[in-house]
Amino acid sequence: MKMSIKAMKQKNQKPEHRKRLLYLDSIRGLATMIIIFVHPLAHLMFWDMKLIPLEELSIFAIIILAPILLLATSSPAFLLFSVNALSYNFYLDVKKYIKSKSENNLDHKKQIDISFKDPALSRIVKKNLISYLVLSVASLAHVFLFHYGLNWNGSVQHTLITGILETGSFNIDYEVFFQTDAIGLIAFSGLFNVGLLVLLLRKQGYYKPKRNLLILLGLIIVWYLLSPLFHYLLDDLFWESLNDGRYGITIILKFIVGPPMSIFPNFAFGFAGIIYGIAFAQEKSRAFFRKLAFYLSILFISVSGILILFNGFNLSPESFGLFLPLELQILDFAVIQIYVIIFIELVRYSKKSRKQIYKSTLIWQRFGNVTMTAYIFESVLCILNMKWYIPLWEMFPQTSLILHLELLIFVLMQVALWYGIILLWEKKKFKFSVEWFTSVVRKKLVKKKVEIAN
Repeated sequence: MKMSIKAMKQKNQKPEHRKRLLYLDSIRGLATMIIIFVHPLAHLMFWDMKLIPLEELSIFAIIILAPILLLATSSPAFLLFSVNALSYNFYLDVKKYIKSKSENNLDHKKQIDISFKDPALSRIVKKNLISYLVLSVASLAHVFLFHYGLNWNGSVQHTLITGILETGSFNIDYEVFFQTDAIGLIAFSGLFNVGLLVLLLRKQGYYKPKRNLLILLGLIIVWYLLSPLFHYLLDDLFWESLNDGRYGITIILKFIVGPPMSIFPNFAFGFAGIIYGIAFAQEKSRAFFRKLAFYLSILFISVSGILILFNGFNLSPESFGLFLPLELQILDFAVIQIYVIIFIELVRYSKKSRKQIYKSTLIWQRFGNVTMTAYIFESVLCILNMKWYIPLWEMFPQTSLILHLELLIFVLMQVALWYGIILLWEKKKFKFSVEWFTSVVRKKLVKKKVEIAN
């Protein structure tokens, strides 16, 4: 039986190669390095050892560390990176679906009515939802087993495994289960934004880019405007329900205002991620990204400055387990836009070849491969190393210079150790990492590959 010309074309057609966003891999990798650098720094300065009180940190060290320490409160940036990747791939999947439908449509000018009940599109939704559900389980493991001790509900509370290493005793603080960490925030946001993308693109929404952009920009503004109201109404209720043992209400409130990574206002990072992701999928101009980052950063820096001018600014280590000041969260959003546009300029619009860019950013790319894994498990390696490292320095006089050196060498050692682990793990394709498990579970649950072309 002879094969039809159309079937032969489909058979000989090469699979579409989708380019990864190297800028995104690079900035995510750098952010992972900063997390590995900052967390040990915080524990040596604030929590476990308190080697150098913040007020005794040299001005030279403050100047050097200022840009990094500012990013230390910007963990929601990982939400922007995650949703950027989600929306970029989601949009291209929908675009591919529309292209295949148009080829079978006699009226090529007619816009395709998009329905996510179609098996090809429902599979796209399903695989993304599964990925974020797996991350939500990883978040529960993190806050219950591996998180550093945090000031929580009036005292420093510890997780199970890291807590045993920190205190030397088995004394689990069950209330840490109600913390919302960065991974949980990414998971909640991912689930929410999959639904938001469906609403934006369904029916004829795919063909309304200006409308979608205005909706997303409006959501960012509204989300920050509503945040003070939600926290004013619900923060005290969260703590009261937790202390009274009303855990059902506490769980619900955890998803709304649960500290330290509350969805208000941090979901705004995800809305920005959708804008960047769709813009890359639509191949927007360089000027678009510059204007977007410029206007967002100027607006949010101005608002943060006004709030600081009227309210003052006080940030102590004790507040890191609670709710960060709104003015700082607004400033964080602005700073991340600046970092994003810098990486877009350096990577996306570099005059170098893609191969040269990849080589020059290879260290960051490698860290970006295990972002979730490093975020969860770096605490264990840090605490274990402090057990033998700190006593080594007791033979030296505890001068300011020695303490600064002790601090610097330790955090650099942590980064170097993780890089060594990544180099070895890379040879095994990061098997058994959180990212690997997410991929395996997704493939298991989404077994049948739905062909987009009919």
